[in-house]
Amino acid sequence: MDKSIENELINIVGEDSTKAIGCTEPVAVAYAANVASSYINNDDISKIILKVSKNIYKNGKAVKIPNTGNHGLDLAASLGAFTNESKKPFLVFSNLTDKEIDKARNFTKANNVDVNYIDNVPDIYIEARLITKDNDVTSIISNSHSHVSKIIKNGEVIIDNPFIKDKKSSFSIKNMTFEQLAAIVRNMDINDIDFVLEGIYVNMDAAQEGLKGYGLNLGKKLNELKENNILPDNFITDTRILTAAAADMRMGGGPLPIMTSGGSGNQGVGIILPIYMVAKQENLDDDTLARGLFFAHIINRYVKEYAGKLSGLCGCAIGAAIGSCAAIAFMLGGGEEEIAGACTNIFANITGMICDGAKESCSMKLSTSAEESIIAAYLALNGVVSQANVGIVGKNIEETIANIGKLSHQGFKTADEVILEIIDK
Repeated sequence: MDKSIENELINIVGEDSTKAIGCTEPVAVAYAANVASSYINNDDISKIILKVSKNIYKNGKAVKIPNTGNHGLDLAASLGAFTNESKKPFLVFSNLTDKEIDKARNFTKANNVDVNYIDNVPDIYIEARLITKDNDVTSIISNSHSHVSKIIKNGEVIIDNPFIKDKKSSFSIKNMTFEQLAAIVRNMDINDIDFVLEGIYVNMDAAQEGLKGYGLNLGKKLNELKENNILPDNFITDTRILTAAAADMRMGGGPLPIMTSGGSGNQGVGIILPIYMVAKQENLDDDTLARGLFFAHIINRYVKEYAGKLSGLCGCAIGAAIGSCAAIAFMLGGGEEEIAGACTNIFANITGMICDGAKESCSMKLSTSAEESIIAAYLALNGVVSQANVGIVGKNIEETIANIGKLSHQGFKTADEVILEIIDK
């Protein structure tokens, strides 16, 4: 086995799966402002000018910011600017003080933050410009939520770090098949990949916190429906409840971290919790569970290589649910046919779920996708798979995912524009 490929996959999962507090897009905006503020005295800031891509705008406009009870990219930028410098991009909201929150709120209420979305930039693009009497600093994040590509101070470029994909390697996960990836994961040293198990504890803690009531309160109410015998009492319902609760906590501005997948907290929930609940139901050992989680993170990245990190399609449906159902089939002894079949069932079912921005009701889409991922896997393992070469389903799973990429980039480009027009009115 090529050890270099194993190392590439470990690096991918290590990059994509990390702790984050708050929704990724406001966090990234806050981090951009935080980076810029490290070059000036943040007490002197008089103006913040924020320019972002349409997808950042869409996904950051309505979701609540941890420990504030408020939302808005203007507030996110202000919080990032006025809090202490953060060395961990996704945890920039982790140590906010009441004083910093009040200062950011007052700064925003005084209309000192301009927010606009712009065209002809990458899907992930944030330009945070902080102005004082004596200094003018701009920090640019692009292509990745934590990649600082440029810093400009008083007209001078002091950091120029363009995003170059795979600049250290010619490896591309798109050149591999599901069968090849599954075979590699089955044979990897468990000590190299069992770090993914931490995500279970992180996301289960978030779910338990969410059951107390946050955001939409979907998880809490679904649990009440189960207790009142309206919903069935089984592990699939419990998965729906827990994923909803974790999303409630995250999207409702709760304080706990989430372990991400593909850089997304909701997708981390949608990957980790369904897989864990199936492993618990089927009494699978930690070795099998760790391999399943690792495989799921890899498959989620595989889909993103085609569909992109942000698009008009819901990533919980076309990314997390695919990783989850593939891993469930994988853990339960399915071969290439069953793993691909589980994914095909998801694509044939919920591909049409749109992304109309990050918000509290994302818990509905996430919990639906999580439940369907389990059902899709068990259906495939029992011989039920959507027909090939029909609709968006191709002759094999790799072709289907390429079709999803085409749909995302071409078919939903106009839809994304219309969605943005609707939510911005």
